[in-house]
Amino acid sequence: MTRRVVTGNSDLIRQLNRSLVLDVIRRQGPVSRAEVRRVTGLNFTTVTNAVADLIADDLVKEVGLGTSSGGRKPVLLTLNPTARYVLGCELQSAKLVIGLFDLAGNLVGRVQKPKCPRTSPDEAVARIAEGVREVLAAAGVSAEKVEGLGVAAPGPLDAESGVLLTPPNMVGWQNVPLRQLLEEATGLPVMLEKDGNAAAAGEVWFGAGKAVRNLILIIVDDGIGAGIVIGGQLYRGKGGAGEIGHGTLDLDGPRCSCGNHGCLEALASGFALGRKAAELIRRGVNSQLADLAESGIGTEHILAAAEAGDKLAADLLDECGRMLGIAVANTVNMYNPELIVLAGRLAQRSPIVLERALQLGRARAFPVLSNQVRIVRSGLGDDFLVRGAASLILARLFRGPVNLFPS
Repeated sequence: MTRRVVTGNSDLIRQLNRSLVLDVIRRQGPVSRAEVRRVTGLNFTTVTNAVADLIADDLVKEVGLGTSSGGRKPVLLTLNPTARYVLGCELQSAKLVIGLFDLAGNLVGRVQKPKCPRTSPDEAVARIAEGVREVLAAAGVSAEKVEGLGVAAPGPLDAESGVLLTPPNMVGWQNVPLRQLLEEATGLPVMLEKDGNAAAAGEVWFGAGKAVRNLILIIVDDGIGAGIVIGGQLYRGKGGAGEIGHGTLDLDGPRCSCGNHGCLEALASGFALGRKAAELIRRGVNSQLADLAESGIGTEHILAAAEAGDKLAADLLDECGRMLGIAVANTVNMYNPELIVLAGRLAQRSPIVLERALQLGRARAFPVLSNQVRIVRSGLGDDFLVRGAASLILARLFRGPVNLFPS
């Protein structure tokens, strides 16, 4: 497919051309210069100059000769995946993970730092910077070879200004200029994105969404959120799109961390299930989770108890799946996507949640729309957010500054 070249000032055009050429070599290599010209629609001189720049930067290598179509055999080009690296960071209310990836998306190193809802912004930034130094040192990678740090964080946030606005489950994190703080602490370019959007980007680059133009990714974990891709581009609205966890399902339901009542997150998130489990145990319900009722029952505790046959845990996961199924049906009816990806520990690791959500999601959606959508569990594992955050930097390198996703 021939790409439409975006016009603008000469530096921008040169950067875009370079990204176009590099991305074709990444996706189709080993590939000849002539094939790069055919795919991009760029002229001979532009491709030749871009390839020369990429070889000089060690991003591209010549790897032998291809098959001749009548003249000389063409020289083949391929990506050098260890020429540069990208960092991804998952910043959640109770979790902080940093991952290092090569340009092929392979995980090179990973470090996890302590984090709780009351960890201050300054403390979290210091831990992220420390984690960056540790993961680079362990992999033997210098900071000069790192393209940047992508951060997946809870919304709402302003991705353009890099400011975390009012994340409901993080105490004292109002209007935090996180991108600026991290750039100062790490010395690296930083991209900040809402966790659902970062996860959706990761699914497009590495997972089930590679050839998909319209998808919704729903995260079901300690909290619940979503990322939306429309026409191959992230849809952010005015910055807060995808807050599916704060859609109301029960007008008289429990109070949510956002201040409203009966939100999906207040009914079906890991935090909500833990609170409900503790309340039921205090009322006399038997469960192997009883010893944790006072100290706090977390998502991992509920998953482990259900796997061990605990009825209370299984019932809570079934209820989570029912609520998620309603959200899936509403999403199908509202957006009519090609693909819905379910991510997060509750969706990825609990067959109870997944099966119930799939069953109810299809049953409650319009049949004609339900039959069109694929609903799958993310295959990117527990580090799907770290990988998604890293994909933001890969997208900037391979797509340039104006296009995040493949066309």
